[in-house]
Amino acid sequence: MGPDDTVGQYRKSLALDVYACMELSRQSYMEVMFMPVKRFYDYLKWKTELEEEKQKQIEEESKKLKIRKT
Repeated sequence: MGPDDTVGQYRKSLALDVYACMELSRQSYMEVMFMPVKRFYDYLKWKTELEEEKQKQIEEESKKLKIRKT
């Protein structure tokens, strides 16, 4: 794996992160691109953790409802 491969992987990862941020925050491409880098990555981390927590709560509520029905 050479330096060109690493740069290519970073660019692809960054592009995916930018589009994920746009989708999660409902911001435009330019708004995300002008976001400070630390804020960008902190936002992605926070939002991902928040979505995971929401999913856990939904699953727990679903299990509780199933238990109540039986």
